[in-house]
Amino acid sequence: MNVIIPPKRRDKKTSFKKLVSYVSTREEKKSTEVVSPDAAEQAPGAEYISTPGFGQLVDYVGRKRAAPASEIVSISPEGIQRVLSGEVLCETNCWSLETAATEMNLIADQNRHCKDAVYHFILSWQGEEDPSPDAIFRSVRYSLKQLGMEEHQYVAAIHRDTDNVHCHVSANRVHPQTYAAQNMWNDADTLQKCCRVLEREFGFNVDNGSWHMDQYGDLHRTRRDMPSAPRGAAKREIFSDKESLHGYAVRETRQVLSDVIAQDKLSWDRLHNVLYTRGLGVREQNGGLAVYDLMNPEGVSVKASDVHPDISLISMVSQHGKYQPAPPVYNPDRPEDGMLHMQTCYMPQLHVRDQEARRERREARAVARDILRARYDAYRTGWEKPDLRAGERFRQIASHCVVAKAHVRDTVRDPLMRKLMYRVAEFEKMKAMAELRLQLREERQTLKETGEGRPLNWKSWVEREALKGDAAALSQMRGWAYREKRAARKQNSGWPEPKAVIHYGPGDNVPTFKSSEHETRLLRDGTVSYLRDGKPAVTDFGDRVEVYAAADNKSDRSNNDLAAEITAWHSGDNTTLTGEEKAVNRVLYSGVVRNITKRDGHVFKVSDPKLMASVHATEESMRNQNVQPELNQAEPQNRDEQDLRPVNRDLPRP
Repeated sequence: MNVIIPPKRRDKKTSFKKLVSYVSTREEKKSTEVVSPDAAEQAPGAEYISTPGFGQLVDYVGRKRAAPASEIVSISPEGIQRVLSGEVLCETNCWSLETAATEMNLIADQNRHCKDAVYHFILSWQGEEDPSPDAIFRSVRYSLKQLGMEEHQYVAAIHRDTDNVHCHVSANRVHPQTYAAQNMWNDADTLQKCCRVLEREFGFNVDNGSWHMDQYGDLHRTRRDMPSAPRGAAKREIFSDKESLHGYAVRETRQVLSDVIAQDKLSWDRLHNVLYTRGLGVREQNGGLAVYDLMNPEGVSVKASDVHPDISLISMVSQHGKYQPAPPVYNPDRPEDGMLHMQTCYMPQLHVRDQEARRERREARAVARDILRARYDAYRTGWEKPDLRAGERFRQIASHCVVAKAHVRDTVRDPLMRKLMYRVAEFEKMKAMAELRLQLREERQTLKETGEGRPLNWKSWVEREALKGDAAALSQMRGWAYREKRAARKQNSGWPEPKAVIHYGPGDNVPTFKSSEHETRLLRDGTVSYLRDGKPAVTDFGDRVEVYAAADNKSDRSNNDLAAEITAWHSGDNTTLTGEEKAVNRVLYSGVVRNITKRDGHVFKVSDPKLMASVHATEESMRNQNVQPELNQAEPQNRDEQDLRPVNRDLPRP
C-alpha cells in the first residue's frame, strides 16, 4: 500500500463540506454509456454554494450531483459509526455524516491561529489487492493515531470505482476538546512508516516508499541507488516540456556507464569516449567534475555525480588516478584506427514527454505534409479551367440555321414563302442564341459559386481533401487551428487587466484621437492603443474601450478624459460601462466634464438609466454652482487642431 497527500489550496480556504461531499458520493460511469448533451447538464441540487472554511474543500473533491441516500450500518461503543452513502462505505466519529462538515467547521473556528484546519490524505492499495472494510478503517485509525490525531474528528470513505482500491481520509487538525491545532510537520514520512507497519500486520503487498522494513521488523530509510534530478532540471522538464541537459545525459549515458562499471572497464579515456559519442564532455569545474554539452560548452553544465554516482571526481581519482583530459578523436600516426564519431547530441528544443514516440510522429507528419503539398502543386499544375464550349455551341446553332435555310431553298418554290421561311429560321436562330447566353450565364455563375471556375487555393484544397478523409489534410487543418489559438493567446496576453470597460454597439466606429497626454498607436487589426510612458493606458478595440490602471492621479484623469471623449463620439445607443466602482465613477465624471466644457455636437451618454441619471444630476449641480472644470483635451486626428480651448479652473476628481 501507499499514501498520497494531495496539495491544498494556497489561499487557505479549503473546505470540509466539499471534501466530505466528494469522498462520500461517487457516480459510477460505465465506459459503454453514450455521452449525450443531457448527461452534461447539472442535476438538481448541484448548484455551487460558497461555504467558508471547511465547506469549500469538501465540494472541491466532490463530484456530488444529488444527495445520495445514506444508511447507518453500525455504531461502535466509542461512537464511531459506519454509514453507507449510496455505494460508498464511510466511517466517522462525528454525530452523523450529514453534519460532519458543520461540526468540523465549528471546532475549527475555535482556534483563531489555525487558518486552514483541513487535513486530507489517501491510502491506496495495489490493483490486484481487495482489502476488507475492517482492514481499511483500522489502517485509517492507526494512521491518525501515529499522526497524533487519534481523538480528532475525521471522515473516511472507501472508493472502489478505480483500478486501485483507495480510502480518502478527511480530518480536522483542531482537537475537539483542547482546540489545539496538530502540527503536521513531516507527516509524509510518518504515513510512509505507517504503510510499512500495516503491510506487515495485514499482509498487504509491500510497496515502494521512502521507508522500508527489514526481516526483523525494523524501519530503515530507503537508499536511492541513483541521485534524483536537480531542481532546475526537473522544473524545466515539468513546466516547459523541454528536455534538460541532465535528463539527456541520464537517458543516453547512465545505463552505458553502469554496464561499463559492472565489467570493470571504466577509465578516464573510456569515460571521455562514452560521453563524446553522445555529444557530451566532462571537465574539472568548481572542485569536481561537470558534464557539459560539446555543442555549447559555455552553456549550462551538470554535476557528473548527478548523472552517475560512480563518475564523481573523488570516485574516479581513487580508482583511476588523477584527472586526465579527453584524448584526441583521431590519431594521425595511426589512421587505420579510424575516427571516433559523435552519434547523437543534446537538442534542448525537443519535448521530453514521449520523446521518441513524438519524434517519430513528428517526422511522419512532416513527410505526410510534404506529400500533401506536392499533391496540391500537381493539382495546380494540371488544373484546367472548365470548358463550357460556348463557341462550339453557338456554331451548332448557326449550322442548324444554315441547314434549315437549305431545306427551305430545296422544298419551297414560292419566292415570297421562301423569304418568309428564311425569316422564321433566322428568328429561331436568334431565340436559341439568346437562350444559350442565359444558360451560359447560369453555368458561369454556378462555377463561380462552387469555386470550380478557378483553381482552389491551398487552404480550400486542404479542406476539400479533409472532407474526403485524408489524414494529412486533417493534421494540416489542426496545425492551422493551433497556430491561430496560439496567436490569439499571445495577443490577449499582451494587454493588462482593465479597471473599466466601455462596450458599444456593433459597427459603431469612431476615428482615432490625438491627445497631448498620450501616444497613439494603430495596430494592423484596427486596434488603437493610447500609450502613456510607453505603457497601454486606453485601448480602443472598436466594440469596446478598456481603461487601465494609472501610476498617479494625473495619469488616471487623462485616461478617463480620453475614454469619455471616445465615448462621446459614439452614438450612445448601446453603450454600457462596467468595471470597478471607483473606476466607473471616474469615467462618468470625465463624461460630465466633457459635456460641460465642449459644445461640438457630441454628448457623452450611456445606456444605463441609473448611470445616466447620475450624469445629469452632476451636470446640473456643477452648472448651478457655476463651476467650469478643466478637461484634458483629446481631438480626432481628422479635425482642425487650431480650435480655441478654454482655460478653466481645476476641480477635484473623485
